[in-house]
Amino acid sequence: MGLLKKVLVISYYYPPMGMGGVQRTAKFTKYMRNFGWQPHVLTVNPTMYLAKDEFLLNDVEQAGVIIHRTGAKEDNNGHQKVVSFKKDSNRKFLSNLSQTFLIPDSKILWKNKALALAGKIIEENDIELIYSTAPPYTDFLIAVKLKEKYRIPIVLDYRDSWIDCPNNFYPTPFHRNMHMKMENDVLHHADSIVTINTRIKELIVEKYTFVSDDRIKVIPQGFDSEDFPVNTQAVDTGGKFRITYSGSFLNYYTPKHFLDALIKIFKGNPELKDKIEAMFIGTFPDEYKKYAEDNGITESLNFTGYVEHSKVTKYLMNSHVLWMMINKTSRSDLHSTGKLYEYFGARKPIIACIPDGVARTSLTGHRAAILTRPDDENAIAEAIMKFYDLYKNNSLPKPDETFISAYDRKTLTGILTSEFDEAVTKKVKA
Repeated sequence: MGLLKKVLVISYYYPPMGMGGVQRTAKFTKYMRNFGWQPHVLTVNPTMYLAKDEFLLNDVEQAGVIIHRTGAKEDNNGHQKVVSFKKDSNRKFLSNLSQTFLIPDSKILWKNKALALAGKIIEENDIELIYSTAPPYTDFLIAVKLKEKYRIPIVLDYRDSWIDCPNNFYPTPFHRNMHMKMENDVLHHADSIVTINTRIKELIVEKYTFVSDDRIKVIPQGFDSEDFPVNTQAVDTGGKFRITYSGSFLNYYTPKHFLDALIKIFKGNPELKDKIEAMFIGTFPDEYKKYAEDNGITESLNFTGYVEHSKVTKYLMNSHVLWMMINKTSRSDLHSTGKLYEYFGARKPIIACIPDGVARTSLTGHRAAILTRPDDENAIAEAIMKFYDLYKNNSLPKPDETFISAYDRKTLTGILTSEFDEAVTKKVKA
């Protein structure tokens, strides 16, 4: 491999932090060296985690990613802990409170430390480009400051919409206007803009008329083919038909309608309680564990708790069908949750309980999915029974392989680094 160009990757969320928000950036950085770019990641040395994933950290370190962290380990006195919320409403309340007083987000308190360390990285490593991913949107503000000082091109990656993200809270019109002014400034400075789906791209172009359609590249979420070896052994679930959900139930996502579908099935077919298993990988709300117990279906549920990504993929591969849902919100059309693309990598049939939007569109061409509305327990029950009958006859469908291969993280990293190359070339010509 020839001389590598160097990119500063600004990503507050990065391994050993876990959960879906870190995987896109972690996997991009894992494969950047394959395409001639050495990533230098600027991130934090966290003291608290919603989830911790040492496998992902090892994955990127083995790939040669250089990680720079603000705050030394000794600053924490070794105290690192995983925190959890008994109720999503409590977490949401604290999030709204912080968004009231900290703009654009609570990570603005990280900005000065990040800028100081970033300057050192740039000056010592001949950085040619800055890649910044958000949320948190503070990552974008850091990138802009660095561009102004060092005249280095920046590539911005929207993992979610800024203004229209359903998780964002604007207590007053003033707050929303402040965010829009910040985003306007950020986009004026961007040399290249990347988003995860076409709907976010459309919203940017609609709001900011100076951003032309061809300035934004859609690079979807994906899966790492190394996490999903094709030559795996046959599924062994102890003779049970296993339906698996991977992920948390944050932001008012709910398993209720899926549980109601199971309750409906078992009332009509009590003998299936021993033949159908629903597995939940990740945190599961206590209130719904009690709901399942009150309705007599606990024996058919399997809760793993949060597990590292390497174990998640094994569970997905050892399932017959995968289930996902997206809750109905005023902006549910924006959601293209990362777990869907992990499901693609597992090459399993999917029950997708989702509203109209990019996620539903993304399933076009999959050829092994049944789609329902998120709150239609009758349709969900019918989907479960349809796949169960196919399972009994050993005729579960398989997704289209050409469709699946388009979402390989390695392929997607090649597309991203092409944006890097173009941005650097434009700077040289200028």
